[in-house]
Amino acid sequence: MDIFFEFAPYFCIAAVAFYIGKYWALFQFSNNLSKDPDRMIRLLNQIKAINNSEDDGMPEGATQLHLEQVNEQIYAYDHVTGEFLAQGPNEHLASQAAAARYPEKTFWYPAPNTEHRANS
Repeated sequence: MDIFFEFAPYFCIAAVAFYIGKYWALFQFSNNLSKDPDRMIRLLNQIKAINNSEDDGMPEGATQLHLEQVNEQIYAYDHVTGEFLAQGPNEHLASQAAAARYPEKTFWYPAPNTEHRANS
């Protein structure tokens, strides 16, 4: 319990600094918005476009793969329809097999840290 009272003032100072910074940023944003609304609207539209492009990274017209591991094989399915597309020993080879089987389509699947694509 002594350690709590030792660090309590630091937590309070950090919380107050956080809220002051938060409200200062909000004040600056509203001040800039009222001074030059067209510039801020352009900036917000640019930010929105960046966020939309980064949401899933899926190219337009691409078919998202749902990958499922069964024993030692990875099965690739169409994420929307659930149709079986291909299989392989790993994610990369399963997506390449789907691209080889359906050359007219572009396939995409999200990975934890990177994006993998198999294009026709």
